[in-house]
Amino acid sequence: MNFINLNPDTFSKIFKDGIIIIVVINKFYLAIVKKTFNFLLLISFISGFSIMAMEISASRLLAPYFGTSLFVWTNIIGVVMIALSAGYFLGGKLADKFPELDFLLKLIFGAGILFSIIPWIVKPLASSINLALFNPESNDAAIFIGSLLATALLLSLPIFLLGIVSPFIIKLYSLRNENKIGELSGKIFAVSTIGSILGTFLPTLYLIPVLGTKNTINIFALVLIILGSLGFIHKKKIILGALILLPLNFYFSYATKIKDDPDLIFQTESSYHYISVIENKEKTKYLVFNEGSGWQSVYNQERVLTGMYYDYFNALPYLENSAGSKKVLIIGLCGGTIANQLNYFFGDEIEIDGVEIDQKVINVAKKYFNLDSSQATVYNQDGRLFLERRSDKKYDLIIVDAYQQEIYIPWTLTTREFWNLAKDRLTDNGLVAINVNSTSEKSDLLKFITNTLAGVFENTYLTPIKDNGFNYIISASKNPLDFSSLPKMINEPGLKKLSLTYADDTQKIKFDKSKLILTDDRAPIEFLTDSMLFDYLRKAY
Repeated sequence: MNFINLNPDTFSKIFKDGIIIIVVINKFYLAIVKKTFNFLLLISFISGFSIMAMEISASRLLAPYFGTSLFVWTNIIGVVMIALSAGYFLGGKLADKFPELDFLLKLIFGAGILFSIIPWIVKPLASSINLALFNPESNDAAIFIGSLLATALLLSLPIFLLGIVSPFIIKLYSLRNENKIGELSGKIFAVSTIGSILGTFLPTLYLIPVLGTKNTINIFALVLIILGSLGFIHKKKIILGALILLPLNFYFSYATKIKDDPDLIFQTESSYHYISVIENKEKTKYLVFNEGSGWQSVYNQERVLTGMYYDYFNALPYLENSAGSKKVLIIGLCGGTIANQLNYFFGDEIEIDGVEIDQKVINVAKKYFNLDSSQATVYNQDGRLFLERRSDKKYDLIIVDAYQQEIYIPWTLTTREFWNLAKDRLTDNGLVAINVNSTSEKSDLLKFITNTLAGVFENTYLTPIKDNGFNYIISASKNPLDFSSLPKMINEPGLKKLSLTYADDTQKIKFDKSKLILTDDRAPIEFLTDSMLFDYLRKAY
């Protein structure tokens, strides 16, 4: 819809359509609602449906501003549970005092209106919270506090209103049949739970990827408003006003950007991330996920090296001294920064397979980051599943640079079982390497990942990337790796400095059986990451 087309004729059509909808609702109410108690089950279903759909949608709505870390999910779940508990408690009292269906429907109407407002206010609200809280030294604490405030302000009241529904329906049922309250309560909670199940899967699998988060919220707000409007069946102006407002809500959901950024050249939403591409004055493009606390890929057609940790992977093929072209696997291809660099430095001497779980990221990489089939064979798949199903191919170098929710390495890519799988996919002289973000060389996260690798590969090495502060590259191989020889083997000026870092700062890691070994049964990567960050903040203040 174009805002220019919202002329008097458009509003007249909306008005006429609204009158027709009101008449239909009126007839439905008189013919169905007053004659059957199954309508209460419908209310229970829609309530459960909407609660879970809004909870799922909230995580996506907050992602551009606060990310999708465990902090954010904890706050969303916590706020929803607290609001529901308060709704259950007060709902029982209200049901005893006002045991009327119209009163319940008006509360549902109010929840729908509040949900419809969320897409309008999330950006100014989140931006003001970010401005008040965020600074470079307390980013993670601000994410926790900021997402808690935003979630509470956006969700607590409408979820509270929907929490009133279940005890209210039980009361209304009991007025007609006091002998079967237990049976009726069970039926109500069963129907509500079925609604919650559908409200979990439908937004995740279809509505959010196809229509976007804001319009998903608008759809459920519309359902609640139409249902709740039955409580105003004799106040047609209220119903009509809501029906006129909602088309504008859908329009603004399409018309407004997810985030404001003067350098923004593209943004979209996938099942995994909010995806943005920004370009600075030097024509460097950055791929950014969610709240933008870091860059996932970098590209500038005028220069291949980025000055970041990506560059250091380009020295590793020199350590694999077998003849012929080298086969490389990149798990966590993202925008293809590492693939572009390897192709630049090695050309036809290298063959690259890149694995990326998000198809929309692949599309963005091809359009904005110069990734094409001549540089890498791209697979849209989970990295570990790819290794398990590609038993026919051996690689000289396997690079793991995958992160989820910006700060967490997927735990399935850190365990002993994964590294054994990677070892089986290596050539005799092949090596693996993983980028780990760590606030300290002494963090348990880094220690346990390196120790797990050392338990699989006798030759495991740790290289701190001092230019970036928080990046460490762990390398491992079946055979010893001679990092001290890299400066002699590399003539490329751009890689010479990197080779010196490997030669001077790399240390061999010995396996320590007394330390935790990450396994598929026990790999608390999220906990280790959060503990590391909290410890870093504690020491900083």
